[in-house]
Parts: sequence; structure tokens; C-alpha cells
Amino acid sequence: MQENLMSDDELLRAVKGDDTAAFKVLYDKYWKALYIKACQRVDKDDAKDMVQEVMITFWRRRQHIELKAGADIGGYLFAAIKYRVISHYAFNSAEIRDPSFFDILDKVYSNELETKELQQRIETAVSKLPARMQQIFRMSREEDYSITEIAQQLQLSEQTVKNQLTEALKRLRASLQSQTPGAWALVLFCLYCMHNR
Repeated sequence: MQENLMSDDELLRAVKGDDTAAFKVLYDKYWKALYIKACQRVDKDDAKDMVQEVMITFWRRRQHIELKAGADIGGYLFAAIKYRVISHYAFNSAEIRDPSFFDILDKVYSNELETKELQQRIETAVSKLPARMQQIFRMSREEDYSITEIAQQLQLSEQTVKNQLTEALKRLRASLQSQTPGAWALVLFCLYCMHNR
């Protein structure tokens, strides 16, 4: 079967078999949508880098990627690009590039009960943010508004919106790490966005 006629399940199996042609089909299928999504949060150059990082990581981790029955690769990749965007604002470059975070993500993503408990912790932390900061954060993460759209609706500069989002993420990180030390704080952010995209 030609690679460009394969389903996502078939493509994933082929990629796991080290089929670079199948990976190229997968890349071509999703890169534009991932890039557009990333551009809603970061500038074009950063968006390109993030898509490249996500796809390279996908290839490197191909043998370890398992999807739930009925899930598509797109869902996994969109979750990954959101993780990159959040990391861009909340964490330093060394942490962003740590591939072990993806291992943690895979484990947590498959545990629905634990996911709900972690989301409740996030909601509690978000509810403690100052009113305007909380509003901006919710518009960004829950309603999926871009920075530009938030700035227009609230009559703020885009830089002010970026600053508020960055500060919100820092505060949430500190709050969550006090309850859940280490890498789990990063996973919490990721879960928050995956389940609100």
C-alpha cells in the first residue's frame, strides 16, 4: 500500500518499523496544522522550531509511542505542540528539551482517574490567581483565544497579555510544585491544555 493512502494506525506501524517514507507522509499530513496552532501562541520562527522539535521527538520515540484504541496521531501531536508552547513560557530551555517529560506524559495520559485529580489541583491553583490574570489565563487555555484576540477583547497590548500569561504560569508552577514536586508540575500544565483544546 502506498504510504499516502495509509490510515494513521498503519502509518504509525510503518514508522515503528523505521519506514522513513511513512514518517514523511505523517510529517506532511500534520506539519501545517501544528504550525498554525503554534502560531496562535508564539511567533513564526518559534512555531517552526517547535513543530520540528515535536516531529523529531516523535521519530526518536517512535518505538515507545502507544495510542489508545480509536485515537489518532493528530491528537498526540497537538497535545505535544501545546506542551511545547507552555514550556516555552514556563520553563527554561534545558527542561524543554528533556525527553523524559514525554515518558511521564504518556503514562499520565493513559490514567483517566489520575488525570481528573490533577486537573482539580490545577483548577484550585487557577482560581487563586488575581482576577485579571485569571481571566487572561482562562481565555487562553480554556477558550483557546490567541494573544492577539485576548489583547483586542480586553483592550490591552499584546505584550501585557504575554506578561500576564507568563506570570500566571510561573505562579501556577510554584503552587503546583509545592503540592507535587518535580516533573509532575510540568505534566499538570500539559494535562490542563490537552483536556481543554
